[in-house]
Amino acid sequence: MPTVGSLFAGIGGFDLGFERSGFDVRWQVEQDKKAVTVLSTRFPTARLYDDVRTVGAVNLEPVDVICGGFPCQDVSVAGKREGLGGERTGLFWEVVRIVGEMQPSWVVLENVPGLLSSRGGRDFHTVLSALVELGFDLSWRILDSRYFGVA
Repeated sequence: MPTVGSLFAGIGGFDLGFERSGFDVRWQVEQDKKAVTVLSTRFPTARLYDDVRTVGAVNLEPVDVICGGFPCQDVSVAGKREGLGGERTGLFWEVVRIVGEMQPSWVVLENVPGLLSSRGGRDFHTVLSALVELGFDLSWRILDSRYFGVA
């Protein structure tokens, strides 16, 4: 059975999709206490961690896929637009570190459309370049939730 680990797991949206597709959710990283309550109920066998800055190859089990939605506040058009240098969205660099240490076969990331225009598109280029430097081929899409039956 293929395995998945989740960074910035939230309430497990990615995890649920992967589980329904036959993956075993091995670990999740999430700091929000309410979200952790949902995760521990919904994924009782997954190991929970609370801070992306303290995890990596030293304490995470190897998985086939690492997924996650790194914080968007600094690239959102509704935010201050501090980009990847912002305190929250800058946690993307922890994703790069963890993926680099763990070398999963696949990485699935999500963020807001504002990432495309943050700092004139340079932040999106930086995200893509960082993943290419780790050896990944890339594909991306903008999905509008209204076409998938959600708000």
